[in-house]
Amino acid sequence: MPVLAFDMTTANFESRRFEFRGKNGSDYYDGDLETLSPGQVDMQIEKSVAGEYSIYNLRSRAGLAFRRSWAHIRKDKTNVTVFWFVSRGEVAISDTGGRHLIQADECAITRSSKAFYMELTPDESGWVEAMHVVVPSHRLLTIIGDTIEAGRPFPTSKGDLLLAERILTMLFERDEEIDPDTAEQLVRTLINGVGRTIARIAGDPAPRETIADKRVTDITRYINRHFANPDLNAPMVAEACGISLRYLCHILRKNGLSFSRLVWDRRLDTAQGWLREETMRHHAISEIAYLTGFKSSAHFSRMFKARHGIGPREYRGLPAPLGSA
Repeated sequence: MPVLAFDMTTANFESRRFEFRGKNGSDYYDGDLETLSPGQVDMQIEKSVAGEYSIYNLRSRAGLAFRRSWAHIRKDKTNVTVFWFVSRGEVAISDTGGRHLIQADECAITRSSKAFYMELTPDESGWVEAMHVVVPSHRLLTIIGDTIEAGRPFPTSKGDLLLAERILTMLFERDEEIDPDTAEQLVRTLINGVGRTIARIAGDPAPRETIADKRVTDITRYINRHFANPDLNAPMVAEACGISLRYLCHILRKNGLSFSRLVWDRRLDTAQGWLREETMRHHAISEIAYLTGFKSSAHFSRMFKARHGIGPREYRGLPAPLGSA
């Protein structure tokens, strides 16, 4: 179930309005939160997390205002992009490019790296409600260009945006029923899709992927698909990607990567996860070694210990991390 991240009433507004970033300031980003409806504050924010992505739902009976200034940005360099999905009331977002109004069944974005001013106004029923997804901006560099205006509204009443909003709502409401890794992958896929859709509608295509970028993606994708093959090697990958071995080594080196590191990191990361996975308990350590591409359990044990300081058997016997049950 979503957890209550923040709530505020008329009685505690003055004392609480600087606490919206949550415990240890781990949510959102710096800014000034104000009420537009003195004497009738009633607001709460619930939160659901899917890995690097946080999904929030804000409901308020009061009109609210939020300002992110350049002074805030200089003090707090948090760089995230927020996708706003308005379901009740309306949200007005202003920046140097102008003012936009986002109504129910519309979405928009804001960026914490740019100054903006936001007003949230209840509808005739007395409520304003908006689900929003906070995404590390670097995850969107190749998807959304910098020229899409903050607050520009995009309809969520049909097509890809309607589907994305409905699935995100389901993930938010029923997060405890979904495997965390699956939830994170779904949110990432949905947000990337939303980003591509609004970029297309806005006529602002994402920065073009260079040939070199595409080659690195092809190489990484092939390794991730075939890392369990103990005979996987660089010539095999180069041939599958339609490039020479020399060019493969060059393009990886240019990007600060190495073929062996990509392969062994993928194998070790997978094996590490499986050693703690309850459903893999019936597999012996030697089986996990073979299933992840190691030619012998001895080789696996040496590499695992070199990375973690303890052997795979000791690692498997460690107590489960808190909250992993």
